[in-house]
Amino acid sequence: MECITGKYYWLLAFGCWLLTACSSEYSEEREDSTLKLVPYAAVYQSNDARSHRAVSANYSEFIPNHDLTIGLYVLPENPQTVKPFRYSSGEWHSQAKVVSGNSYRIYGYMPKKDPIAMTVTEQGNGTVDLEFSGVDAVMLDDICFVAGVKDMEGNLFQGQFGYQAQPEENWIRVLMDHLYAAIKFNISVDAEYNTLRTIKLKSLTLSTTALQDIKLTLTPNGDDIDPVSNIVYTPKEGTATATFFEDETGLELDENVSATVSDCFCYFVSERSNALDLLCTYDVYDKKGNKIRENCTATNKLPNLAANRGQFVTINLTVAPTYLYQLSEPDLDNPTILIGD
Repeated sequence: MECITGKYYWLLAFGCWLLTACSSEYSEEREDSTLKLVPYAAVYQSNDARSHRAVSANYSEFIPNHDLTIGLYVLPENPQTVKPFRYSSGEWHSQAKVVSGNSYRIYGYMPKKDPIAMTVTEQGNGTVDLEFSGVDAVMLDDICFVAGVKDMEGNLFQGQFGYQAQPEENWIRVLMDHLYAAIKFNISVDAEYNTLRTIKLKSLTLSTTALQDIKLTLTPNGDDIDPVSNIVYTPKEGTATATFFEDETGLELDENVSATVSDCFCYFVSERSNALDLLCTYDVYDKKGNKIRENCTATNKLPNLAANRGQFVTINLTVAPTYLYQLSEPDLDNPTILIGD
């Protein structure tokens, strides 16, 4: 084997040095790593006792039951660019990058889907304005915002939004708090009436006056205090509606509470707690299976729910004639839906 000597040796050595330098320079440019998250969601609280929501909500790890995307703003880089964190196939997927040693402020919302959007405006006094667009006063989506951010070490508190990137593992925990209140319905058929007619529920629709957008002010703190210091709702003309249960053929009801309906939630801004209407659509059959009435409707103004954001309300509904003891054909074939306790 021939040895490399003289000028050829120095040329080879110089080439190796260039390759080493380029490799080192490239590695320095690639000190960023992927930001990954573990989300926690505030537990909805019942307002049956009309109690006020606790300042410090309870949170539990959030594992979606369907594909869903959380949008995070990783500031100060790209202040108007939202980074998607998508849950799919049982895992969270991220393309957001952070640079080791850099400090970030992280805000966000879910679900990230059209037409729902959120913008972030940082004020000079440390407060942050979040503005939601593409939303309305009643929604099928459980809209949430980031109420706290922390790495995997130590306690996770509300009101903390800072994060310092690490050289390799950049896992963060985020607290997702609810912007809306939630409502669900238990529905059944009056026992005596159920012996005479069969009811098949086709839809439930919640409605109220429309909403333009929502502006939320956050005040960061280090004391595990709810960071929300102000919420402003901008109304607009018209009616907001959300059909949260739908069955084209009709779901047969009986005197027992329907679990299928009870599992269906709708979401509303707490400002509309005393201005919600429920529209029920259903078909009526006799006990031989003949359809007597099609697409019957009953509209009920719901009582003042007095719900705050992060609370849910359960309303009991009963399908029954108005006066069962003096049943007439119109009353028998066109039952009303009553709101119970």
